[in-house]
Amino acid sequence: MAPRLGIQLYSLRDHVAPDVFRETLQMVADLGFSGVEFAWQYGGMSPRELADFLQSVGLECCGMHVQLAELLDPENAVYDYARATGTSFITTSLCSRTAEFDQLCPQLDEAGRVAATKGLVFTHHNHWQEFEPGPNGTPQDLLLANTDAALVKLELDLGWAHKAGDDAIAVWQACRSRIPQIHLRDYDMNAQSVCDVGDGFLDPATVWKQACELGTEWMIYEQDTYPVSPQESCRTCAQRMREAMGEGA
Repeated sequence: MAPRLGIQLYSLRDHVAPDVFRETLQMVADLGFSGVEFAWQYGGMSPRELADFLQSVGLECCGMHVQLAELLDPENAVYDYARATGTSFITTSLCSRTAEFDQLCPQLDEAGRVAATKGLVFTHHNHWQEFEPGPNGTPQDLLLANTDAALVKLELDLGWAHKAGDDAIAVWQACRSRIPQIHLRDYDMNAQSVCDVGDGFLDPATVWKQACELGTEWMIYEQDTYPVSPQESCRTCAQRMREAMGEGA
């Protein structure tokens, strides 16, 4: 299956209250996104209600982003939402520096084991801190070396890797077997700021080509600052990525 375009709902975090949640998801579907990655907010819906609504607007759940402690609890409600929506992925992020990763890697493996018992793939979402060098390499180096590749996959955030000074595309290529998801975050090094997809270092056509060649399942848009509004930035990403994917505007 070709890579699909999703959105991390945190990009619209001010528009996910229960009274506007359905309207926001309908807008996401209308813009041409295929999937939604949730981050703690489910619009006040039960797992079954959420699954039914996603189906009604033609969206898939491309992941759930939660705290590590929630992942480690096999009885946590997030697993009910994951099962009901049929997602394959569950994700956390640590934003941790090198000194802390020696203690954290075993917990990541355990999160992967719990997720696997639920039929899910566990992925770790990076920020820029994971690419900052320390005395024993970067946290990303430690994660790759000290976690089980069968249990811990990566949700590579291209923009944060770029902000840290890495070649994000090269990281993606080097770790292809562990990266089923990427985050489409663009970053302008001159302005030192997140920007709309296509206005910084990311070229939508290059991203699409790499995703196809590397077997990435989901390209998930995320943006937390906006030149105009969250809705306009979402629209820009959808238009530019769909054009690159050959789907038209």
